[in-house]
Amino acid sequence: MYTVPFLEKTGLFTSIDIQFAGFMAALSPRDDTAVAVAAGLTSRHIRNGNVCFNLAAHAGGNIKTESDPPGNIKCPDLKKWRNSLLKSDIVGKPGEYRPLILDDKNRLYLFRYWEYEKKLAEALVERAAQALPEIDATAVNKRLERLFPQEQDEQTSWTKVAAVVALLKRLCVISGGPGTGKTFAVARILAFLLEQHEDTGNELKIFLAAPTGKAASRLTESIARAREALPCTADIKNAIPSAGLTIHRLLKSKGQPSRFVYNENNRLPADVVVVDEASMVDLPLMSKLIQALSPATRLILLGDANQLASVEAGSVLGDICGENRTNRFSGDFLNKINSIYPVSTMGEPSSLLDSPGLHDCRVHFYKNYRFDEQSGIPELSQLVSQGRAEEVVKLVTEKKHADVRWLPLKPGESFFSLIEKKIVHHYDKLTWETDPVTALDGMNRFKILCALNHGPYGVSGINQMVFKALGSTSKGGRGSVDRHSLWYHGRPLLIRKNDYQLELFNGDMGIVMEDPHNRGELTAFFNSNNGELRRIPPYRLPAHETAYAMTIHKSQGSEFDEVLMVLPEKDTPILTRELLYTGITRARRNLSILSPESVIRLAVSRQIERTSGLRDLLAIPG
Repeated sequence: MYTVPFLEKTGLFTSIDIQFAGFMAALSPRDDTAVAVAAGLTSRHIRNGNVCFNLAAHAGGNIKTESDPPGNIKCPDLKKWRNSLLKSDIVGKPGEYRPLILDDKNRLYLFRYWEYEKKLAEALVERAAQALPEIDATAVNKRLERLFPQEQDEQTSWTKVAAVVALLKRLCVISGGPGTGKTFAVARILAFLLEQHEDTGNELKIFLAAPTGKAASRLTESIARAREALPCTADIKNAIPSAGLTIHRLLKSKGQPSRFVYNENNRLPADVVVVDEASMVDLPLMSKLIQALSPATRLILLGDANQLASVEAGSVLGDICGENRTNRFSGDFLNKINSIYPVSTMGEPSSLLDSPGLHDCRVHFYKNYRFDEQSGIPELSQLVSQGRAEEVVKLVTEKKHADVRWLPLKPGESFFSLIEKKIVHHYDKLTWETDPVTALDGMNRFKILCALNHGPYGVSGINQMVFKALGSTSKGGRGSVDRHSLWYHGRPLLIRKNDYQLELFNGDMGIVMEDPHNRGELTAFFNSNNGELRRIPPYRLPAHETAYAMTIHKSQGSEFDEVLMVLPEKDTPILTRELLYTGITRARRNLSILSPESVIRLAVSRQIERTSGLRDLLAIPG
């Protein structure tokens, strides 16, 4: 076991960080302190979601510690630190095979993360630069007009632009918030590509994928609904896949996180791959996916770049979309688009870019079709994503919108009293409901979302409040809720681990009820992709938890008619604008926020910044 005592004293590093730092220092005895500090910080940063560690951000300063001043660590100045690392035996420059890689912008990587980033960037740039296919612009335009209805109040239909980009490019990135029509668009894009390909006489092999089982299930449901409304032949509709897969299932995992049957040496036999909820895909998985695709495969990424990034390292969709979430194309590519579909709002010279690049593959959707003009939810989410803290607080506290409500927690006021009525109104009926279909539908109408797992304002604390509220109102019998009992009628469930045999996936939600078709035995009920009700004995369920409340992180990929978002009483580093945005955008109709005003303001002001070099490699303009 390798240890570095002076890192241990800081209280900031896990045992893995410390052992890795000691191991690297042992391999490079020339300057063990500089190497150990850099290696420990690199391990810690990757563990916190970064792809690499930026030396320049810490050079010459003290590492902030959780201990007394004697635990502080002074980092070398940048020039000395960089020279010490490059003289060691374990740090190399890009292209060299060393445990750690230091690039010319002072970013220090573990070798495998540097390679993931490099291969992903090369594949994306190659797709963006591929030669455009020859097309009959007149015929394509007629097809476009039939498949994509024009909005009366829109000068430019960005769904049509996205379809043209998907036709002309091997990469198409469609970003936009909930309700902007991304799934509606991709169903029509697939029909558009299938009709265009029909003339060749060959089949077009299409796959739908998502990072989690829950997201794959929602993609399946959304595509199925959109497919039925397509103005095309039955053959075209039937050629659109009926089921989505997790990316791990698509690539056929070998049982280890980074090993798949399909890889750069054995390409996935696919003509088109659609990946939904792309913001949740981490760097290693996205790199593995794109390496498994042949250069001729079309890759369509859908997602909301303002949402929380992946749990693991990287913020791939955010890096691809860049800071400027506007539609900008190079002049030459815009001419290609205009030959098929005139883009009336792109005439300003300032909106054009000089050189072709990845920006030609991106289309951002602006218009929200889910909310009316009086709704405050889309306005609030936009203000949060832009970091406009004072305007966010003003919108929440001034009660201008009926669908956004603020529940301020005042000194001496009972937290429980603020939410008890809401809990009883939505959850007590689950304990009395006898129809599983109705109960499952009711679960999608309301959810309590928390920033934290533990504590009085976290999932565990809220669940205890629910037990208390329901226990005091129920009248016995079926309506009883016993917090000391694991199984009872009306218990909502959240699956935490994929079970491919049962086809239950991380994030799936179900409910425990007495089964009228099985002598009243307690049974776990879930909806299936085909609309049928699934019955599973509780003892067969994979890892799960009670889901009266769930974390905002776990709610990604889900939506509810009404959301009660509970933030902690005091500020904590986990509170960011991305977390707040994700919680807000889970609500379809009504949103209540229980939080002190100061906590909302601080959360909006704090943005997640993940260190990577992907944006530089992709040459993403500002």
